[in-house]
Amino acid sequence: MQLSVTERERLYAILEKYDQNPKVQQMREFIQHGDVTTYQHCKNVVLVSCWLNHRLHLGADETSLAVGAFLHDFYLYDWHNCSNITHWHGFKHPLIARYNADAVFQLNNKERNIIQTHMWPLTITQLPRCREACLVCLADKMSSSWETLMERRAKREASHAARS
Repeated sequence: MQLSVTERERLYAILEKYDQNPKVQQMREFIQHGDVTTYQHCKNVVLVSCWLNHRLHLGADETSLAVGAFLHDFYLYDWHNCSNITHWHGFKHPLIARYNADAVFQLNNKERNIIQTHMWPLTITQLPRCREACLVCLADKMSSSWETLMERRAKREASHAARS
């Protein structure tokens, strides 16, 4: 899944002001899946959701799609080491991320819905209400699955190498 140079440049222009924010840069400190940081995971979700939008000609609002995807996991903590949150992380982090993003940036309703509903159907009462939210929900599942599979593959390869 590759975006064209023009498509990537447009996305970088949209996300530049968000990417330069020190709070957004904090996402680089937290691991999401395997050795993928929360920051990189969010960038992956941006790329996948925008690729789906362009290639399937879905006509989603590109700015809201990119911003919502980029901030969908803006919860700013290491969920692996928070015993009071970890057990419920999958259920709670979308609302925490939406609250954080709203506190730092002025979000529109689509962006709020994207962030708040990206874990659907796990968060069954938080329904995606726009095509952008549906795209990010799907792109998040695709990216998470890929990142997790690559982690398991790397562990298997390391195990095989250690036995050889």
